[in-house]
Amino acid sequence: MTALGSALTVLLALVPSQADPGWFWNAPHCDTVYGDGSVTITESDGETLAPTTGKLRAVTYAKVAALQEPNTLITIGKQSIQRSSDAGCSWQLLDKAPDDLTTYDVQPGPGDSAYIYSVNDQPIHRVHGSQVSTVLGPVDGGGLAALDARAGRLRVVAGDGQLYDSADDGVTWRRTGVLPAHDLFVYDAVVDPRNPDHIVIGVMSDGVYVTYDGGRSWTRSRPVERVNAFSLTISPADPSKVWMEGYDRDRATRFIWESTDGGLKFREVLDQSRADLINGNKMWASPVDPDLIYFSYGTSFANFGADLYRFRPSTGDLTKHHNRNDGIPSLAFNPSNPKILYLGLAEER
Repeated sequence: MTALGSALTVLLALVPSQADPGWFWNAPHCDTVYGDGSVTITESDGETLAPTTGKLRAVTYAKVAALQEPNTLITIGKQSIQRSSDAGCSWQLLDKAPDDLTTYDVQPGPGDSAYIYSVNDQPIHRVHGSQVSTVLGPVDGGGLAALDARAGRLRVVAGDGQLYDSADDGVTWRRTGVLPAHDLFVYDAVVDPRNPDHIVIGVMSDGVYVTYDGGRSWTRSRPVERVNAFSLTISPADPSKVWMEGYDRDRATRFIWESTDGGLKFREVLDQSRADLINGNKMWASPVDPDLIYFSYGTSFANFGADLYRFRPSTGDLTKHHNRNDGIPSLAFNPSNPKILYLGLAEER
């Protein structure tokens, strides 16, 4: 084999056959974020935030997602959909949505795609590169608790726990599986990033339900049957790890619970005596460390500001950093270096 052929063989061996997006991403090379103030960057777990050229306008709850496309992010806020193609250093307006995007979230899809959906409203806004289009969701007048986008298929969780699939990018939908139970109100849901048939939902009053077969059968999780399960996150590094934040109705106390079996059983790992837990703290699991989550608390009341918590459940180690924003409704990890965090910010005044 020639020297050139040997070098090429070594290079191909170094590139994963199904390359992680982080292989192609860069760290952001900027000290200031050029944008409207809705997204900032931190490399210190929120202790120091990169300044932004714009000042965020009220009332905005910005959501941000890092895409598979190298160095590309999407953020939403109020009625704007914005894109960054330089790892979050600068932002450009893609589209003005007709809807108020306050209750919407943004989910990465394959390549340069993203999907913007709401727990309350029906339309789904599709981002493909620089193009934005809109389709209806599967439930007339109803929203979605989760959306999972993979090549050739969308899967969503409706507000009653019913799953729907689409093979034509959301133009048509088909019902998948059965309801977990009757008369459920779903607060949140998560889809296993490795196995879309593994889904965990958190509901009002009745705790958590989990399926491993794409909704054909469901199991009610123990021992959280009498819990308002407000928020969920699942570990991309180890999807057997699931965390739930909720309110125990019997003890009138909020906790974060952890499951190590994919959501079948939970145990308490943090209570509201150690952190500001409310009805729905957003949580984000590290993509590389199965024993690390972040969560936030923020409010404009009494000019409090926002806290970003870093929590390691196995040891109970908990730290937080405060900033003057009204909240942190969203967090995304830089795929090349998950210590670099993108924060979507809130402005309520």
